[in-house]
Amino acid sequence: MDRLTRMRHWINRDDGRLFRVGNGPISGATALGSLSLVAALLMHLLRDATGLPGSFAAACLTIAGALLARDACRNRH
Repeated sequence: MDRLTRMRHWINRDDGRLFRVGNGPISGATALGSLSLVAALLMHLLRDATGLPGSFAAACLTIAGALLARDACRNRH
């Protein structure tokens, strides 16, 4: 076993002291929310080049926040 594998096993131990860290499935809302965050950042950075008003970036950021909050609330229950 290499060092990273041992470290991953140590992090993923289930003794109740730490939160469980591992690979889990990513929902569609999380993927779309993350992509919306990237799109909002690109729209903001390229605002002068594209000629889009800042409201498009704000709308994209709002959608991203709503999607990520919805998914976080869903995973909590």
